[in-house]
Amino acid sequence: MASTTTMGKGSLDRGLELFNYLARNKEASTADLVKALGMSRSATYRLVERLHEDQYIIQTPTGQWRLGPSIARLAMAAVQSVEMMDVAPDLLRALAQQTRESVSLGVLNGHEIVFVYRELGPQSVRVSAELGARRPLHATSIGKAYLSGMGEHERSKLMRELELTGHTPHTITSRARLEDDIQLSLKRGWTEEHQEFDLSSTCCGAPVFDHAGHVVAAISVAGPANRMQEQTGTFGPLVAATAAAISRRLGYEPRKSGAEERAV
Repeated sequence: MASTTTMGKGSLDRGLELFNYLARNKEASTADLVKALGMSRSATYRLVERLHEDQYIIQTPTGQWRLGPSIARLAMAAVQSVEMMDVAPDLLRALAQQTRESVSLGVLNGHEIVFVYRELGPQSVRVSAELGARRPLHATSIGKAYLSGMGEHERSKLMRELELTGHTPHTITSRARLEDDIQLSLKRGWTEEHQEFDLSSTCCGAPVFDHAGHVVAAISVAGPANRMQEQTGTFGPLVAATAAAISRRLGYEPRKSGAEERAV
């Protein structure tokens, strides 16, 4: 039976307790976790199996549990987003005011983009998503923007791992077509997504680079499809300029211009 300290706690609370315990102790057996969490053995096994499935924890050759690569990716995303929050919000607010549409900032987590900042547009009908929401790389302008900012070898490797799920009839589900779309975006200076994730929305995006020239985030402007379809050519350069301004604040100094720099 669970102790009074864990009675009434949900799986999120218990998962966080497990992460904190492993962070302090580096490794632990399942028996150690049962004792530390005050949970039944069966409940602990279910929690461990679920976290292991998504690689939040991994098992060593000796059977001990330790924090896994998914936690490392979350930690990196958190570091990036904290630094980003020091330099990006005023520029993203200005972009939302210019376009009157919703603006997002996202960072990579595994094979998805996670929204870490949202600036909603002032219009009564708008596109919105909760902070922490995840989006696929291949079917969103913000995801394709992140891919466009990667080096060719790194992008090719990641794209081989992606599951190109069709979310709407417009989703690109061919790796060759996706690469062609990204190459077009590199020449144009921004990405576009026309009802590829959601039939109700259209977006444009651009990557953000750090001082070393590595892509660390992407931004997008999104709005209802019937309003945005004719605006991507106007909003795309604004998105690209905003992403470039954020990158400069992070210390990025491109040695080459536009697509040529990002394709390196």
